[in-house]
Amino acid sequence: MSDSAALYRAQENLRMAGIYPTWYDHLDKVEAAIAEQDRIYDIRVAAGWEADEEGGWCAPCPETGEMITESDWLDLGLFCPEDAK
Repeated sequence: MSDSAALYRAQENLRMAGIYPTWYDHLDKVEAAIAEQDRIYDIRVAAGWEADEEGGWCAPCPETGEMITESDWLDLGLFCPEDAK
């Protein structure tokens, strides 16, 4: 982590502790959730998925290559890339 990122993180933690007194009690869980979202993001992007403007995802249709919504992907009975084994 760069010095500027570390400084930003420390400032943000102090700001959040001022708003939520139990912030540090839950920080490990927050950081774990962020790490999981980063992991999913990286896997989906590597699989050719694209994040849309509304916070959802689009995936290349295996039949046509055309981008389809995540819900359409699931309706086809397909697994999300992070769930594939």
